[in-house]
Amino acid sequence: MTLSISLDPLLRVADRDAPLAEVVAHAQARALPITLYGAASGEDFALIDLALAAATDALQPVAEIAPAPGLGYAAFTPRQRGWFLAWQGTPLTPAPLAFQQLYLANLEVHLLEGNPAVRRRVEQFLQSDVWTANPGLWRVALLTAWLTQDGAALAQWLTVHPAPVEVIGLALGMQALLSSPLTAAEAIQAAHAWQHPVATLSEAVLTFRLQSLALMLEQEPLQWSLAQLSAAARAPRSWRCQHRDLRIELPQPDVWRPLAQLLTELAQVTEVASPLPTDLPGASAADGDADAEATDELNRAHLILEFRQSRSEFFAVALRQAQKRAGFMQLLDEDRHVVYRVAFRKNEMNAFWQLWNYTQNWTGTRVYRRGQELQKWQVYPYSQYLR
Repeated sequence: MTLSISLDPLLRVADRDAPLAEVVAHAQARALPITLYGAASGEDFALIDLALAAATDALQPVAEIAPAPGLGYAAFTPRQRGWFLAWQGTPLTPAPLAFQQLYLANLEVHLLEGNPAVRRRVEQFLQSDVWTANPGLWRVALLTAWLTQDGAALAQWLTVHPAPVEVIGLALGMQALLSSPLTAAEAIQAAHAWQHPVATLSEAVLTFRLQSLALMLEQEPLQWSLAQLSAAARAPRSWRCQHRDLRIELPQPDVWRPLAQLLTELAQVTEVASPLPTDLPGASAADGDADAEATDELNRAHLILEFRQSRSEFFAVALRQAQKRAGFMQLLDEDRHVVYRVAFRKNEMNAFWQLWNYTQNWTGTRVYRRGQELQKWQVYPYSQYLR
């Protein structure tokens, strides 16, 4: 049949473009971990066969029902094919999910061929509300970033375009593998999707806090989050493509859980003027008011214990204990490092010793009595320096 419309060059046409099996064979020759699943060597459900009947005289037949998701072009009715062919000329307009899936399946095959036009089209779709609600687009975007090994592009996409919540942790995990650091703008976008309190922070404040966190962890936050996952979670496994006959083995680490924990700490940082006496070294002044209850406890404290992030396996336990105390504060020092401060009254020394047992050998741990810092050798049960 003769078409009166122009066909998108990123749509693959039967008898013109190589079938999937041939594309996969060439990709495998380049050592890409790709397999063909469930299709015979000459089959490709995503190819557009122009020999099939298509009613091209209407944009969207009023009486035509949208095709079911997952169907290929050959499985469409003639009027659905006509609808699809009319739509593909303006792909930023609304369309049935089956049309979008078919288009994305064609993009994936072009990716295996190294077609640079795919990235440009993905970036165009990421700017369209019609497409960004489709998680399949983001999966193609992630595959694009991975096959081109472009973590910077992935970071840029996650900064500018809100991603569906179900793919954010996976996207950031891939970004970590591609050695591209987490930005404050990305963290805020993720926090909005996760309904996380970090979303209320300004980008400038969060940038400082991420820098401080990286110094404490001695590791970039995404790299730290990636390291918390098991070997199995970081191992390559079958990637769910939009093309139903494609299987690609690649790492798919989801860093949502460890990264959300880090962001929780950043959200809890309180930038306050130190409520301790002026001759006591400690956190520097900054904007904001101290929490009234914590300030009151500090003013009545017999001892004050400060500690910082530690690689100790007991750090999480110690932090949970500290957070339960009425005099707990989390703030930034003059170098914008997070400091955890806990106040203890004289009748609360049992709680002090429990926390001291965990923190006494950590770098940055300090004890103050009545505004004066004690040396660690002075801190022991029944010490005259603690009276």
